[in-house]
Amino acid sequence: MDTMKTKKVIVIGIILGLVLFGIFYIWDLSGPISQGTISAILVGVTIGLLIDNNPIRHTFISIAIYNLITWTAIAIFDPEAEIILGYGKAAVIGVFIGFIVIMTGLFSIIGSFSAFVTYNLRKNR
Repeated sequence: MDTMKTKKVIVIGIILGLVLFGIFYIWDLSGPISQGTISAILVGVTIGLLIDNNPIRHTFISIAIYNLITWTAIAIFDPEAEIILGYGKAAVIGVFIGFIVIMTGLFSIIGSFSAFVTYNLRKNR
């Protein structure tokens, strides 16, 4: 039963992250860094409230997966990203992929910290 709950929490985190990213992208509220930070914090708090064992790892996995999904979708469907990828230079594509990996790691760390804080606050009550 614990494994099923873990899978459900990871899926909930991924879906919540994708929905938040879609809302921010459609409404064009702010830049991608603040969108990712806000999404990571909200997903971290949600997972920190839902799971009882090791929320940091599950949050890191959820945020990393939904970030890779969204950045891949942007790279495929966004006309501005098609210009970058269509340019054809290996250095430009390498910088773009490096940016994606760094942002994914950064957002995962931010979300994991928020899950850690939420879990400890909930546990100490």
